[in-house]
Amino acid sequence: MFELDDIDRKMIDALRADGRRTAPVLAEMIGIGRATAYHRFDRLVDEGVIAGFSARVDPAAVGWTISALVLVNVRQGLWRDLREELRALPGVQWLGVATGRFDFLLLVRADSLEHLRDVALYELQQIEGVRSAETVVLLDEIDQSELPIWP
Repeated sequence: MFELDDIDRKMIDALRADGRRTAPVLAEMIGIGRATAYHRFDRLVDEGVIAGFSARVDPAAVGWTISALVLVNVRQGLWRDLREELRALPGVQWLGVATGRFDFLLLVRADSLEHLRDVALYELQQIEGVRSAETVVLLDEIDQSELPIWP
């Protein structure tokens, strides 16, 4: 693995803010030559630092107006077996395996409280091995995905 320098970090931050920026635009923003920008970009992709590009979609704009964190405990030793089953629940946008009091954290998007209720109380509880769950409805979200990731 190679070390990132300030130019790499600036390029990554610029692409995180707008992944459609071209190498010539990046070169001008960062103050490097176009050939250098193309080379740096290709290297960041080849090394897996930039893992892909996607569109950020506003959940509310597509009807997902309710968001909740669902904190799940499972029977000991079953986390590997249940990971895909939990990820496949309707509306699960993100899933993390955790340490501490809960085994999993799920970010669930729903179009109504009824949808969230069905996921949290019915579908989740039907999964064999789920011991308990706690649902925390989010009142607001602050998207920090465009902020620099460097200290």
